[in-house]
Amino acid sequence: MSFRSVDVDLESQAPFSDSPEFDRATDAASNLLLDLTNSVSHLSKLVTLLEGRTSNSETSNKNCEKCTRIIETATGQFKELSESCKELNALVDDEHPGHVFTRDRVARETKSLFEEFQSLQERFKNINSSLNEQTKASLGEQTDLLDIEEPQQQRQEMVLEQDVINNEEFVYQQALIREREEEIQNIEHGIQELNDIFRDLGTIVQEQGTMVDNIETNIYSVGQSTRSAAGELKKALRYQRSASKKSCYLLVIIVSILLIVILGIVI
Repeated sequence: MSFRSVDVDLESQAPFSDSPEFDRATDAASNLLLDLTNSVSHLSKLVTLLEGRTSNSETSNKNCEKCTRIIETATGQFKELSESCKELNALVDDEHPGHVFTRDRVARETKSLFEEFQSLQERFKNINSSLNEQTKASLGEQTDLLDIEEPQQQRQEMVLEQDVINNEEFVYQQALIREREEEIQNIEHGIQELNDIFRDLGTIVQEQGTMVDNIETNIYSVGQSTRSAAGELKKALRYQRSASKKSCYLLVIIVSILLIVILGIVI
């Protein structure tokens, strides 16, 4: 076997991990978060576009259908993410700083996306309600036109001419109204369902936030204690140096006195 083939084999090997199951759960959650970020971003653009053009046009109807499909997809992704979060929490080693940091990051990103998604669903529900009101008003106006006093023969001619077109349009608009009402109910049900799924998420994030705050507080306290200890140590060193100098001076004085006494005795 050549050295080149050995290098290729080493490069093809997966990097070592002391917690492979946790890493796999993290990868799964991160991939879902990425998919959800794209879904929520796309939904946000469509909802904003619909809010700027709240009219019963073909374009608006198509954008509403796109929003419905995105909401259905994102709801399924959030359900999967909730399971990934549970698996991740079950695999966390609280004494492993990397695990705690990853869990906290995933929980916070999930909470942020969840809140944005719920807000977009509410906005889309309001758009559907507004479009339905417009459609109902439009159908009411068409019905009122037939009640305007006209000569009997002229009214019959008008009814005969428009009967086929109006009947087809009326059926279509009625079906559209029912479809939007069902969509509003589905959105409300989806919001409640996701709220039930993630009812513990806020508590988890809050507890983790408190944990992070405590860690930061402990780091600050340790830093303060370290600085205080360093100051005390410097004071002790200065005191020790000062005491050493005084001892030296005292020793010199004592030696000098002894020399004087000895010289006086000798002389």
